[in-house]
Amino acid sequence: MSHSQSSACLIHASRLPCTPRTLKHDVLTTTMLHCGSRIAKLFRSPVTPPFNFPRRLLIKFEFSSLFQAKGLNTSDEESDEFLPWLERKARTKISSMLWIGKSAYGRSLFASENIRTGDCILKVPYSVEITPDNLLPKIRAILSDKIGTVSKLAIILLVERKMGQSSGWAPYICCLPQHGEIHSTIFWSEYELNMICQSSVYQETVNQKAKIEKDFAAVVPALQQFPDLESITLQDFMCAYFSVTSRAWESTKGLSLIPFTDFMNHDGGSKSIVLFDDDKMFSEVIADRNYAPGEEVRTTLVEWLPLSFL
Repeated sequence: MSHSQSSACLIHASRLPCTPRTLKHDVLTTTMLHCGSRIAKLFRSPVTPPFNFPRRLLIKFEFSSLFQAKGLNTSDEESDEFLPWLERKARTKISSMLWIGKSAYGRSLFASENIRTGDCILKVPYSVEITPDNLLPKIRAILSDKIGTVSKLAIILLVERKMGQSSGWAPYICCLPQHGEIHSTIFWSEYELNMICQSSVYQETVNQKAKIEKDFAAVVPALQQFPDLESITLQDFMCAYFSVTSRAWESTKGLSLIPFTDFMNHDGGSKSIVLFDDDKMFSEVIADRNYAPGEEVRTTLVEWLPLSFL
């Protein structure tokens, strides 16, 4: 979502808002408040739609060719093996139309060939999506019932990162941003925050940091039961928490991280469609227009719509 798309925070469902990964240059207006449109507002309960949903949910996406025009769709050699790895893990083809590159805002997805309106440009099975069900049973058993879904997903990321290359999710974990790569006011020092104390961003940041610290305090007793995890710090938890809140999706199956799909950045533009198919158990993204090679795929404002709207 760009700074001109702050209305994306008024969504009903989809991506969990926190700091957008796209506009890293806009310190005050985009680092924490105007976040990506992935789930209904952060730290609040998702908005309940006024009708019952069918097994498919429609979510709208956007595409942008801005960075293709600027020549910023460069190859991301570090991620060259990511899609082949994910397809091996999924035991199915996920996409032949997209490739992972780098834009001005970091890792992004670009068209690798001409795309027509209605084309399915990627399809990710639920089996390779990360949900709270991926939490190790021995950890889940001792977690308080009050631990939220975001914290559970953050713990999963932390556990997998601690496992290093022995983790079954290592290629994905390695693609997630580290502390020094995250541009968010929640990582600012007290001195830096005091420079914006007159801004509404200041109080929002203070509130959100307090929320994360409270959530971390709630999971520490469980983490301390495992020698490999007791060294996890608040800073580690904040980074994992950020990864979840800036990437997670909500559908009929709850909150989840969808590898590859979550490389798409936020922006404004024309819309495409993503569907969650609970019968076939996969998420798919459908293009809403012809799409030229080299254009970056981006996401934006989302809506919940019944299948009858398609």
